[in-house]
Amino acid sequence: MNTQLTRTGTDIGILLNRLEAQLTEAFAICSQLAMASTTFGGSAGLTPRIAQPVVQELGGAMAAIAQAQGHAIAAHRSAERIGKFVGFGDGLPKPDEAFFAGADGSHLSVVAQAA
Repeated sequence: MNTQLTRTGTDIGILLNRLEAQLTEAFAICSQLAMASTTFGGSAGLTPRIAQPVVQELGGAMAAIAQAQGHAIAAHRSAERIGKFVGFGDGLPKPDEAFFAGADGSHLSVVAQAA
């Protein structure tokens, strides 16, 4: 297989895994913020009505992140199908999490590098 193709395929896998991990972290942060907002409101003696808009907006953010997670997973599956089509990764076990610590995106688009 072409070395450049192998490198690009590996970087795509790394970047997809990074995206999925960051979306999971963002979802967790939103849920912590929602909990902290309701706890803060109760501790400050505020009625739940005052904290509700914050929780509602965070719920909307969580819904958007959950939708983005679904799209990222679908993109990952599609990339795997393309990889199999071009012969990338056939018969090889998936690498462990340590493999996905970083990517060299220098040859990818500026958008991918910003991810």
